[in-house]
Amino acid sequence: MKILDVPTVSTTDVKKSPAKIAKMAADLNTGVYVLNRGKAVSVTLTPKQYQQLVEAQERLLDIEAEEKAREAINNDDGTRISADKVSKNSIPDQLDPDDGWE
Repeated sequence: MKILDVPTVSTTDVKKSPAKIAKMAADLNTGVYVLNRGKAVSVTLTPKQYQQLVEAQERLLDIEAEEKAREAINNDDGTRISADKVSKNSIPDQLDPDDGWE
């Protein structure tokens, strides 16, 4: 496995001083790969770095959802599916006023 050009530490280093590894991630402003017998087993990030990563992922997921919606709109042929087929259950014509939701 090729590891990116980022700092690496061993699991032994993490056991000795986890705060030092977190400080390294903060000082270098990057994740620090944790290796066990030469294989990456985790990446240490600061809370801020992790939050930025999660926010970036959420933005990408939003962009992906918008793109799928845009594609669906552009490919819409006007065909509609009845509510009965969507729900696979019979939909009553009238609402039950005593269904417990009011």
